[in-house]
Amino acid sequence: MSAEGPLAHLREHQDVIDNDLALIAARVTRGARVLDVGAGRGSFVAAALRRGFDAIALDMEAAATLVWGGERLPGVIGSGGALPFGGGCFDLVRMKEVIEHVEEPLRLVREAGRVLRPGGLLLAHTPTPYSQFYPVGNFWDDYTHVRPFSRTGLRRLIADAGLELVSIDAYVSGRNAAERAFGRLLAKAFPHIYRVLARKADPAT
Repeated sequence: MSAEGPLAHLREHQDVIDNDLALIAARVTRGARVLDVGAGRGSFVAAALRRGFDAIALDMEAAATLVWGGERLPGVIGSGGALPFGGGCFDLVRMKEVIEHVEEPLRLVREAGRVLRPGGLLLAHTPTPYSQFYPVGNFWDDYTHVRPFSRTGLRRLIADAGLELVSIDAYVSGRNAAERAFGRLLAKAFPHIYRVLARKADPAT
C-alpha cells in the first residue's frame, strides 16, 4: 500500500470543488474561516485558499499530513465527532461525503454547529439511496459506508442538530463535459449525491 494509505485512491472531482466554491463565494465574504472535515488529500482546501478563504483541513488519517505537507496546506488530524476547535470560530464547515461513514451522524452535525459562528453555514455532501445502483461509485463498494441518506432523513438530521435547512440539491458528477451533461439529466430522477446547505441560527437577526 502507498505511504498515503487510504488517501491514495481519493480524488475529488474538480467540478464539485468549483461548484462548492461558487456557492460559498456567494454567501460568505473573502477571508472567511472555512473548515473542511474529512478533507482527504486537501484539494478543496488548496482551491479555497487560492480563492482567498482562510481554509483549514481536518482528517482522521495520519497519512494526510504527508499530502498536506507537500502542498503546504494548513491541516489538523482529528475526528469530526470531537472537533479540536473552540465554539463559534468558523464561518463555514464543509463535509464532503463524511456523514455516511459514521455510526453517529447527529453527533457529527452537532459538532459542526458548535464550531460555527451564529449565522455560519454547514455544507455537506452525501450519497443518495439511488447511489447503490450506480455501476461506478456504487454506495456499497466502500466498505466503510454505514447508510445512504434520503431527503427526509437529511431534513430530520439537520433539524435534530439544531440547524436551519437552507437547501438540498442533487447531482451526478463527471470527469469531462459529456459526463457532466449526462449527469445533469440523471440527477433529475436518480441523483447520485445530495448537497445540503444549513445555517446556524443567529439570535441577532
